[in-house]
Amino acid sequence: MAFEPDILITTPEGIALVVEAKLNLKNLPRSEDELKRYMVVMRCPIGLLITPERMWLYRDFYTADSAQSVQRVGEFDVAKLWDREPPAQEAAFEAFVQQRLEDLVAEYPNRELPKELNEALGEYILPAVATGEMRAAHVRY
Repeated sequence: MAFEPDILITTPEGIALVVEAKLNLKNLPRSEDELKRYMVVMRCPIGLLITPERMWLYRDFYTADSAQSVQRVGEFDVAKLWDREPPAQEAAFEAFVQQRLEDLVAEYPNRELPKELNEALGEYILPAVATGEMRAAHVRY
């Protein structure tokens, strides 16, 4: 089955951020590889893999026309990111993550988050959220 992200943030220039939101990543290396390949094909500079507990942040450095140019630039505990308990159903979790990313724009930088997570949000994620259009990348059931 082809990789299908859960959330896309687009601008007139293209996809600015791609998000894969899962309750559980059963195979992180495979998920990373699929995300990286998608980022390269779609020319997307920033990607996220996110679960209720962890977030992995990726950036395409455009050093090659392959997944090798996409590097993990951070791994974070996201427990303090949530304003309530994340849902235990997959589609509801995707919608929850999307709403939370939208809400963080108005809250930044007033959140009491770990410094590294706060910096990653400010440098990589929230600029795309604030200037782009966020939408589900597929129908949620």
